Amino acid sequence: QLCGRLGLLFEPYVIVLLPSLLKAFSDSSAPVREAASNAAGSIMSRLSAHGVKLVMPAVLSAFDEPEWRTKQASIHMLGAMSHCAPKQLASCLPKVVPKLTEAFSDTHPKVKASAEEALDEISNVIRNPEISSISKILLKALTDPALGTIRALESLIETEFLHAIDAPSLALIVPVIHRGLRDRLATTKRFGALIAGNICTMINDPKDFVPYLSILLPDLKTVLLDPIPDVRSTAAKALGSLTRSLGEATFSDLRPWLIETFQSEVGTSVERSGAAQGLTEVLAA
Repeated sequence: QLCGRLGLLFEPYVIVLLPSLLKAFSDSSAPVREAASNAAGSIMSRLSAHGVKLVMPAVLSAFDEPEWRTKQASIHMLGAMSHCAPKQLASCLPKVVPKLTEAFSDTHPKVKASAEEALDEISNVIRNPEISSISKILLKALTDPALGTIRALESLIETEFLHAIDAPSLALIVPVIHRGLRDRLATTKRFGALIAGNICTMINDPKDFVPYLSILLPDLKTVLLDPIPDVRSTAAKALGSLTRSLGEATFSDLRPWLIETFQSEVGTSVERSGAAQGLTEVLAA
């Protein structure tokens, strides 16, 4: 009632009340759970774009609660945010999507089902027509990585992009690349490295990709030392392409790591070869 009557004036208090409200979803009393659901719905329908950004940390932290109903409530709120403030949600997606993909492995089936629904709702924020056309394939790769990753990577490679990739699209693509680079199959790793290297040429502002470097750079370093020459070569080219697009200052530790690996007497000849290829590409950039 307070939220309904005060509107935006009530927003500062939502941040304080939200953690307790989310825990109320796991109360043993059904009327309390129902009241919490009604209150959350009322709050979400009235949040401003700024309010969405403020409540995001509390909603994300609820994912770590042991009670499944609290997790489910936070997931539903994330899905509802896509209707409230799509632009604001887009800037939060780098944190949101990894949390939702974690929920797919939850032991409770309702948590997993809610995460799939929320991710489907959030995918509607995407404005890139090409990514929208293959969003179902990308979502399949997130919900079932073992079966969907290679198909999603193939779709990304086959798609002819006529429009720039937006920030929400990156939030769906990067987890798929991350999974591909960590796969056991050489083809999947090579596809992941290929897309990682080319992605900066397909976005309006390469800086949109910077938040994801902490996820993908360790993977590319690992793939660079892969036993298969073709995989190493693709990873080296990817590092060169990223350095060219984002500037070497973005990768302050990369060149020292490449030199150290190349000169190391502990590593194998394969690892030194990969480091040499990577160093060549980075210097050429």
